[in-house]
Amino acid sequence: MKKVSKTKWIIILCISIAVIIGAVIFLFRYLNQKDVNGDTLPTVATRDEVAPTQQPEATEEPGYVGATEAWGYTPAVYDFHEPSFDELVEINPDIYAWIYIPNTNVDYPVARSTSDGDDSFYLEHNVYRQYQFSGTIYSEIKNSPDMHDRVTVMYGHNMLNGTMFASLHNFANEDFFNNNNTIFVLTKDKVFTYLVYSAYTYDDRHILNTNSFSNDAEFREYLDETLDPHAVDANVRKGIDLSLDNKILTLSTCTSGPSDTRYLVQGVLIDESARKKQ
Repeated sequence: MKKVSKTKWIIILCISIAVIIGAVIFLFRYLNQKDVNGDTLPTVATRDEVAPTQQPEATEEPGYVGATEAWGYTPAVYDFHEPSFDELVEINPDIYAWIYIPNTNVDYPVARSTSDGDDSFYLEHNVYRQYQFSGTIYSEIKNSPDMHDRVTVMYGHNMLNGTMFASLHNFANEDFFNNNNTIFVLTKDKVFTYLVYSAYTYDDRHILNTNSFSNDAEFREYLDETLDPHAVDANVRKGIDLSLDNKILTLSTCTSGPSDTRYLVQGVLIDESARKKQ
């Protein structure tokens, strides 16, 4: 009996060691998998780690002067590359926009899943529709790609290496918030300029599902909430007076705190211009 029992323990031990070795190999390969460009995929910031701030490289291409001042604030000058939407659509017809925020790492195509019932497809898929943990900046089917909804919501991961929407957290810094106020969204034919007027930590409720923005009273309530968010880290520009005619861009990402919190950056549309010809 002792010999049989000892043999069983040896078998169990060997199996356990094999499982552990396999798990370690899988974890190593997962954390070091490559994307389509051969770069190691980034990992998401944990609750105890804050994604570092990184600055994008400056471009030398000529800029386009967009909106004039709004509520006494002067937006940044549109000065970055001109993505070709013909080329982007060849890569993936779900790509409908490009978002750029000066002095952050946000400079990405925006996708919108056209698959029924799969709004979150780009949460873990890149623009080539391949699995990638960092995903793609995306909006949902509830939002029109023409950017004319009362509230458009775009989502992106809070990546540990500062990519995707991680640098939205720059707006939590009061000095950064005061000195950076512009979001640009490009579509095939238009440049949309948004004035960043509010940034704060929120809960994880689904904004488009829990609000009926076609209802004036609910939209007004949402506008008032963005102007006076009950959050200790809120930054809000003074003198912004929003009306039912305004169009809001809400950017949402995770935080390094509780899993049921999100960090939101709110922008109001202040200019819609035709893109310069390429």
